[in-house]
Amino acid sequence: MNKPSRFQSLDQLWRWGSRPIFHRPRWFLGRVTHSQQMALLRILAVATEKQLSLIDVLEAFEKDIHGRWRFQVSRLIDLLRSGVPLADAIEKVPDLLPSNAFFLIKAGAESGTLPSALSLAAEVCMEQRSERVRTSTGVLLYILAVCLVLFMIMLFIGYWIIPKFKKIFYDFNVELPSLTQRIIEAFDLAANYFWVPIVAIFLLWIAQKILIRIRFLENGWRPAFVYGLIYPRGRAPDVLRFLHVTTESGRPLMGAFETLAHTSSNRLLAERFEAILQDVHKGNDCWTALHDYSLLTPSEVRLLQSAQRAGNLSWALKAIAKSIERRINYRMMLLREYLEPAFIVGLGALVGIIVIGLFLPLVSVISSQA
Repeated sequence: MNKPSRFQSLDQLWRWGSRPIFHRPRWFLGRVTHSQQMALLRILAVATEKQLSLIDVLEAFEKDIHGRWRFQVSRLIDLLRSGVPLADAIEKVPDLLPSNAFFLIKAGAESGTLPSALSLAAEVCMEQRSERVRTSTGVLLYILAVCLVLFMIMLFIGYWIIPKFKKIFYDFNVELPSLTQRIIEAFDLAANYFWVPIVAIFLLWIAQKILIRIRFLENGWRPAFVYGLIYPRGRAPDVLRFLHVTTESGRPLMGAFETLAHTSSNRLLAERFEAILQDVHKGNDCWTALHDYSLLTPSEVRLLQSAQRAGNLSWALKAIAKSIERRINYRMMLLREYLEPAFIVGLGALVGIIVIGLFLPLVSVISSQA
């Protein structure tokens, strides 16, 4: 019998690794990038605008992709084929589209303006890609890498250097300074309990998945009460863009506010939208209600009221949404610019304290020998 070639063995190994377990591939190769999400978003926008079959379009798109991204698109196709609406299908597949696009898509599907909502979501995500510096993930990875390297260095010093260090100075009968003793205790603690950070990271990862499932976290890391209670203005650009889509389609604003109250997955934010809707039902001005619940400033309310009287409401909604988003991004970038040197200074101070604490006994040894 012929011996199987190396390539046949690799092919068998790949097929074994790709066998479905609970209807999923065993291995997920690669990651979903923002460019891939944008490509799918543009395809969905064009397909819905031209009233093409989403299943046929996505099946053609699936042939040119691979890895985890192909699995997610295949899952979307299966959900659509089983009769699940597009917005609900997108919600069931994680990381399929940019998080800031989903709100527009879901609200657009509820109000019957899905093609316009998809087109606007693609436009907004593209502008954010070119204008906003996407550094949140990079900064987080940088901080984690620095902390990991620092922890490994402390572990090495505590396991290899500190025992010899203590033996040398104990042989000289030198009493160690209190600072040096505290540093040695800290290194001993790191060497004895090096497994604690690993377990803590694993438990934090599990906790994050649980909190995402119960919708306590939004966008993978942000607590829901940040936008729902503390800073609802962070959602103002998405709200104004949805109102822009509604006015462009000629639908009444009252229906738009009802859709906002019913489609938000953030319970606290949905309660805020419901209160705004009640104010509008009582006959109050909708822009004043948005200001009363911290989504708009007084100058923006006056601008929207003037634009509504002049018949330019759709343009004003889109322009104000873009202005608010730019202001938020600028503040976040400014905060990062302040935090980065503070982090470096704090890290330098920590290293300085360790160096001083380890070299203080040398001064005592030199003084005793003089």
